[in-house]
Amino acid sequence: MARFAVASRCRLLGVELVFALLVAATAVWFVQQAWVPEIENAIQQMPATGEICDGRLAWPSEAVLLQEGPFMRIHVSPGGFTEMGVVESADLVLAFGPNDLKVGSSLGLGLLTLPYPTGCLFFSKTELEPWWGARSHMVLAGFGLLVILALICAWSAMGWLYMVPVKIFSVNQVSWAGAKKIAIAAQMPSVLVMIAGIALYGLKQINLVALLAVWGFHLVLPWVYLMFSPLLAPKPPKPETKAKKTKAKRRTENNPFDESSESSANPFGSD
Repeated sequence: MARFAVASRCRLLGVELVFALLVAATAVWFVQQAWVPEIENAIQQMPATGEICDGRLAWPSEAVLLQEGPFMRIHVSPGGFTEMGVVESADLVLAFGPNDLKVGSSLGLGLLTLPYPTGCLFFSKTELEPWWGARSHMVLAGFGLLVILALICAWSAMGWLYMVPVKIFSVNQVSWAGAKKIAIAAQMPSVLVMIAGIALYGLKQINLVALLAVWGFHLVLPWVYLMFSPLLAPKPPKPETKAKKTKAKRRTENNPFDESSESSANPFGSD
């Protein structure tokens, strides 16, 4: 970890891409096996006609959809919800009402209300089934790419933030550029912890609360490397200085064979 202080930027970026790909692959795997089946089952239950247009859900009033799995609950009610409101019985709850989408969770932190767009979107089995069937893989690939870009940007931002304590802990042993590289590289081991947490959550070995605890731990773990890696970092190589070329002066005095010297005493020279 400490050697990243003198590593090239390309090498560090390559390491970042490898870890980002691992996280993206794990996240796509989780979405594929936890959310995609619920989405496909919900599409199968939709009416043949329907859309979201001008900020309202245009569905037959008697058409109510409820699809729930261990990770996601999708509830569509064009007439509004009952007095009990939206039931937050899954880790991710999507409740489509007559005028807005409510997003909640079994954590009970409240509902996030998102108004429908003013344009028109198809929202029926006739339209969504072929669209999702042809583009679901592209959606997952785009989600994975978004995860990679988000991680690279987040690690870079954390590098700018953490390079100050790294510089302090190093006691001026590393440069500012080296401190930033260490700050970025220190986050990579914690990425493995988060990957393991997502995998265990997707396999139903831990619940959402435990996953959040793993996420919190993976934010604290880099500080172990931030404190000790700067002390072990090699010093940056000193720039090579070109030796100055000095032209040796020719000493002509006391040379009896040099005719250019006026003070030469050449015993073989003519008077």
